[in-house]
Amino acid sequence: MIDYDLINEKLKSGLTLRFDVGLSFNMPNATQWLRNDPNVYVIGIEPHPGNFKSCCSHLETHHAGDRCYLIEAAISDVDKSREQDFYGLSGDSGTSSLCRPIGRFENLVDRVYSVETISLASILDNIIYETIDVLKTDTQGNDLRVMKSAGEHLKNVDFIYAEYDESDDYENANTGEELDAYLEEMGFECYDRIYVPERNNKLVDCEYRNVNSKAENAGPRWNSN
Repeated sequence: MIDYDLINEKLKSGLTLRFDVGLSFNMPNATQWLRNDPNVYVIGIEPHPGNFKSCCSHLETHHAGDRCYLIEAAISDVDKSREQDFYGLSGDSGTSSLCRPIGRFENLVDRVYSVETISLASILDNIIYETIDVLKTDTQGNDLRVMKSAGEHLKNVDFIYAEYDESDDYENANTGEELDAYLEEMGFECYDRIYVPERNNKLVDCEYRNVNSKAENAGPRWNSN
């Protein structure tokens, strides 16, 4: 159960709200944010049991746990909380996904987890906030569904860090064109694309800004897996 009273109490102090959806092992992006800015409050979300456990341990031993709230769940455009299959891949848990791996990843599935899946709106409806500084998503083909799950709350986000993969490694994964089109419809423009050389330039990290936001920058660039 999410402790919304605790989250709202922290946000009352004026901390800047950021979301990290798909924390991955040891939460590298959230860690960077917490280290670089003492005024940031991070809500981190991770469905992979091993990754979530590593994030909890990492937070307890290294960083400002009172400025970070961790949720063990997947995010997608669901009407209400439900259990869904989550595909764990051997060798790199950061490539695990709600989308079924195909192609080169199909034979790397070592376990299928049943994970709680919720929407961002179900969280944000219970949080007292003015704006969300950054929404970062790294969900291996499910980023567009994460965006859609926020509903109208998405318009309160200043910057979005998302990704898409041109390798067709996941079934029903969002494309870059779909991501761009939806975010443009919601009032965002893409101001940077980074083609990741370690993935043969097929994995693309995208940074979007809310055209109606008065925020000047998005802070440190995110680190993709």
